[in-house]
Amino acid sequence: MFLRIVTSLILCASFTLGSFPGFLERKGEFTRASYDSYTLTLCDGETLEMKLAGGSVIFVSSDPSRSYTVVLAKAKDNNVVKNLTGGGESFILDIVNFMDEDQLYYLVIEYEAYGLEVTNGDNVIVRKGDNVFFWKSANYEYNLNTCSELWTDEQSLNECLEPQNDIECDDPVLIAYSNRICDGAADDWEKVFRIYYYIATEMAYDETEAGDASGGYQDGAVAVLRDGKTICEGFSNAFTALCRAQGIPAVVEFGIGFADYNEMTTRIPVAEDWADHAWAAVFLGGKWHFVDPTYDMARFYSGPDKIKTYDYSTSYYLLPLESFSNDHRILDADTRHGIPSAGYCGDYASYEITRDGVCHISGSGEIKMPAGVNCFNKIVFEPGSNITSIGTLCFSDCDLITTVVIPDTVKRIEECAFDTCEDLEYVYLPEGLEYIGDEAFDYCDELSYVRVPDSVGSIGTWAFDDCPRLYISVPSHLSGFANDYDIQPMFIETR
Repeated sequence: MFLRIVTSLILCASFTLGSFPGFLERKGEFTRASYDSYTLTLCDGETLEMKLAGGSVIFVSSDPSRSYTVVLAKAKDNNVVKNLTGGGESFILDIVNFMDEDQLYYLVIEYEAYGLEVTNGDNVIVRKGDNVFFWKSANYEYNLNTCSELWTDEQSLNECLEPQNDIECDDPVLIAYSNRICDGAADDWEKVFRIYYYIATEMAYDETEAGDASGGYQDGAVAVLRDGKTICEGFSNAFTALCRAQGIPAVVEFGIGFADYNEMTTRIPVAEDWADHAWAAVFLGGKWHFVDPTYDMARFYSGPDKIKTYDYSTSYYLLPLESFSNDHRILDADTRHGIPSAGYCGDYASYEITRDGVCHISGSGEIKMPAGVNCFNKIVFEPGSNITSIGTLCFSDCDLITTVVIPDTVKRIEECAFDTCEDLEYVYLPEGLEYIGDEAFDYCDELSYVRVPDSVGSIGTWAFDDCPRLYISVPSHLSGFANDYDIQPMFIETR
C-alpha cells in the first residue's frame, strides 16, 4: 500500500539524470540531517512524535488507544525489509540490524483513521555504524527560506481564504461540491481529509494532457471538478479552493517534485531551477502542513474508457517540512502578501517589495529580478526612472501579477521576460518599443489583450505561444509571427 506511484508524467515533464545543472554524485555517501526528531500529524489531528536514538526509533503517540504498523523499506527499490508493530502512549522499535550501512530506507507509518487504513510514508533514514539517522536532503535548508511566506497572522490567513485566479472558492458550483464532500464531517480535520481523499480517489491524473504540448487546458478548480481529470496544478487548485470554501486557509505551491530515487539523491538546488510541479499547503491546528494529491493519485486517465486504478495512498498528506523536503523543492507559494525585501535588479536599478505585494522598481538601464524573487502581485515603475530593457527571465513565473504597464522608456523586452506568468491578463506595450524576445510571454494562459505598437521591428520565436485566450493586434509587417505556434492566440488582428 505504501508503494508510491510516481512517474515522470506525474511531474508534468520528464527529465534525464544529468540533463540539468545542479546534479551531485554522492557515490553512496549519505549525510546525517541536522535534526533527530520531528512530529507527524495524523489525518484526524492526533500526533506521533518520531525520534531516532542509537539504533532505534522511538514513537510517542498522542492517542494511547491507537496501534501502528511500521514498514521498513529500501528507498532505492521500495522492497520491504521488515514490518514492525507498536502502540500505546510510547513504543520503541529496534531497526538498525535490518538495515545496510549507507543505504536509504523509508519508514512508512500505517494506522487507521475514519474507518480507513492510511499511511505516512516519506520518512527517509540512513544507517551509520550502529546508529540510525534521518537523511539530510539537499532541499531542507533551502525550503526553510522559500516557504517563509506561509505566515500565520490573522491578516495573512484571511488572504488565504479569498478567491484567486483558478481558485474560485466563492463560485456557487464549487461551494456545492465542497459542501457535498464535507457533509456530516465532525470538524475541519475530517473536512480536509475528505477533500483530499475525494481528489485522490474520485478524480484522475490526465496522462493525455500531460503529454500534449500542442493543446491548451483549463486548470481552474471549477473546470477540473466538472471534468474529473487534470494534472498537478489542477489538483492543487481544486484542493485549495475546496478548503477555502469551508473557511480553511490553504495555498497552492510550486516547485520541483523528484520523479525517482536518482533525482531525490543527486539533484541539488541551483539558481536555474524552475517549477515543474505543483502541490498545496493547508493550515490546521495552528500550523501549516504540506499535501501533494498528485503523488497519492489512485486513478490515471489515458483516453476514453482507458482508466488505470491503483490503491489509494495518503503518504503525502499533512507532511512536516522535514519529510516533505525529501522529494520536494519549494520555489514559491501563491500568497497575496509580499515578503518585504529590497535589492538590486540591474547595474543601475533597484527593487523594493512591500507587505501588500507591490514590487517598486526604480533606476535606469536593463532590469532583471534576482532568481527566486517573485512573491509579489503588482509591478510599479517609479516616476523619474529610465528603464530601457526588461531583461531575460526578469519576471518569469511571477504567477500573481495580473496587469503590467511597461514604461514608455522601454525599448526591448528580452526572451522569457514574462514566461509562465499564469495570472497575467493585460500588458500595455508602449510606442517606441522595438523588440519582443523569444518566449517573452509564453505560457501566459490568462493573457487576454495585447496591442503590439508599430515601432516593434520583430517578435521573437514563440513570444506569445500557449496563450489561448489572447486577442492580439499587430502591425502588418509582423503578420506571420505566430505561424509555428503550438497554441495559436484566440484572435490575431493585423492592422
